[in-house]
Amino acid sequence: MVEHYKVNLKTVTRPLVGRFVSAPPVLTASDHTTDYTCENCGTVLLHAEEGQVHGVTIHCLNCGSFNSTDA
Repeated sequence: MVEHYKVNLKTVTRPLVGRFVSAPPVLTASDHTTDYTCENCGTVLLHAEEGQVHGVTIHCLNCGSFNSTDA
């Protein structure tokens, strides 16, 4: 098993307007790249190249927190 570089996403409040996506299962923008994890529980939510995904809020189905891809 390949160990990927990990980056914690930042938790945010639930969006009042707009959309969000939920994970797991892990969202994949690129293979063999960085693992983006939930800041609250550490669950891997997204595989992507660094700086590839912007403006996305991900709802962690394991702990219920909302995480932003923008720091």
